[in-house]
Amino acid sequence: MRKQIRSDINLVICPKNKRHTDIVVCAASCEDRRYCREYKDKITNEILLDFIEKHPKYKLVGELMPTEKTAKTNEKIYLVVSKDNQVEEVPEKEIMNNPKKYLKKQIWLKPPFHYELVVSLKRIKD
Repeated sequence: MRKQIRSDINLVICPKNKRHTDIVVCAASCEDRRYCREYKDKITNEILLDFIEKHPKYKLVGELMPTEKTAKTNEKIYLVVSKDNQVEEVPEKEIMNNPKKYLKKQIWLKPPFHYELVVSLKRIKD
């Protein structure tokens, strides 16, 4: 006799172990939550906010995770902040060729990673 699998919306086939598991168990078994495709497809902000309303001992916590390197070339890219706080991406070569234009501005080295905000639940300690 075959096992009957419950028709639960939280049951998915986990891409890692290829078994029917709960979505939370599937995401927890991933080394990094942001790569769990099933978790991203099923869990939405509305579900998390609804869970927080029902369970006041939990809160939403954000975490910045680097996704991929943004600089594909060997040329350095700088972020130039003007007086009216506008940010412009400028290659190093242009700054070296036109130094007068960038004299009184803040110049920052652009970070090599693009970041993504990952939201998760955290239990509030009493």
